Amino acid sequence: MDPRGNVMPIPYLGLAPRLDTLDGKKIGVVNMMGGNEAALTTVAPAINAAYPGVEAAYFEMKDSKGDAEWAFINSCDAIILGNNY
Repeated sequence: MDPRGNVMPIPYLGLAPRLDTLDGKKIGVVNMMGGNEAALTTVAPAINAAYPGVEAAYFEMKDSKGDAEWAFINSCDAIILGNNY
């Protein structure tokens, strides 16, 4: 912080690089906290219908420390996270 009020530019850092193509990619739609199944369960089928070369799958995290849950996330090329808000 500059006491004179001069703001230094902050470089943009993206969360992750964009995929160059969706063809052959696995996209996980992960319900982190539950409670929003009605919306999230429709996302993966919509992605599969819109992008035929993509495998999109819905997954509900029941135990955030479980090996099966993290194995699913690690097997995906991209993740769409949903929380209960």
